[in-house]
Amino acid sequence: MDIKKVTLQRITQENELDCINLKPREDQLDLVASNADSLIHATKELTSRPYGIVVEDRMVGFILFDNEIYNDGYYWILRFMIDKKDQGQGYGKLAIQEVIRMLRERSDCQQIRVSHVPHNVVANALYKRCGFQATGEFEDNGDIILSYQVR
Repeated sequence: MDIKKVTLQRITQENELDCINLKPREDQLDLVASNADSLIHATKELTSRPYGIVVEDRMVGFILFDNEIYNDGYYWILRFMIDKKDQGQGYGKLAIQEVIRMLRERSDCQQIRVSHVPHNVVANALYKRCGFQATGEFEDNGDIILSYQVR
């Protein structure tokens, strides 16, 4: 498989509609928030920044993660999805690795955390392939918390 380069581009007014138009498969709708909801969340969550996952000038996914350490002492990947047309191409793993690379450059980044609904076994396997490990902790809503040890 010919893996293409994945870049993360900030979501702006110019590319916001491209982001909103990305959708998971029908059977994944209960696994992730809509990108429109995630962009609203990003305006309220002052530590986070929304990015489009871009391959060859085409947005294939969306990721929202902390740009500053959150008040619990961790950096969080808050939202993440790959469009239904582009799943299974390796773009998700490359995007997560790019987030890790970007956050690793921050001297205060000791750990990156992510959570997912318990029945999202595909996300769990992806995060673990990227080096995340189960913490044994859960969000208040029951979501499983995984962590990536940076230092």
